[in-house]
Amino acid sequence: MLKYQNTEIKPTAFSAKEMATVKFRYKKPDGDKSILLEQIIFNSSTDLNRTSDNYRFSAAVAGFGMLLRNSEFKGDLTWKSVIEMAQSGKGRDENGYRSEMIQLAKLAKHL
Repeated sequence: MLKYQNTEIKPTAFSAKEMATVKFRYKKPDGDKSILLEQIIFNSSTDLNRTSDNYRFSAAVAGFGMLLRNSEFKGDLTWKSVIEMAQSGKGRDENGYRSEMIQLAKLAKHL
């Protein structure tokens, strides 16, 4: 919680073009003056099918955790959608870790 700022979400927040601004300031080891980097994060969405395998798989892992905990933030997430998302993001799985996570999700579905 921010100490000096109101954290109430305004109704217009969901229609705004910008979500946040990240500001990062650093100084080179031998420098005397700091350098500011600033990046605006736009409020946009990307179709899940257009995201990378790593993105889809990590989203499935996060969803898996939310379902296990019965999180209030899981929305309409289901075991089926988590498993499908993980399978679509499996990609190259040289060590079999992603396959193992998918098997765990399938087992947890029946708990």
